[in-house]
Amino acid sequence: MDGRLVLLVGLGGAIGSILRYLITEIIPSNQMPYGTITVNLLGSMLLGIMFGAIAADAIINQDYVLLFGTGLLGAFTTMSAFAMDTVTLTENEISTTFIYVIITIVGSLGLAWSGYKIGFSLFS
Repeated sequence: MDGRLVLLVGLGGAIGSILRYLITEIIPSNQMPYGTITVNLLGSMLLGIMFGAIAADAIINQDYVLLFGTGLLGAFTTMSAFAMDTVTLTENEISTTFIYVIITIVGSLGLAWSGYKIGFSLFS
């Protein structure tokens, strides 16, 4: 195992988790966790762009993939917060929970796909 690569992932993870914290603090979340929605949708789009570029044979150094993809975006997006937000929301309003789950899942998949297509077309 290459310690330098582990440090790159850790550095990216530290930056990603700090960015996630800042965004979820800045964006108000009254009855809907808008901060978590934002980071998951944005992160899905950015990761899609990165992998679209890779699929288009763009020369992207493995270090950058580990730093930004695995580290930064891996820590920036958050499945655990999505899961806990969903559990918490079910205690109050089922319709809000349903909307949250649909926006997050369909939106994340749609933006990852769109990002992939954008990245592929930009770099092919």
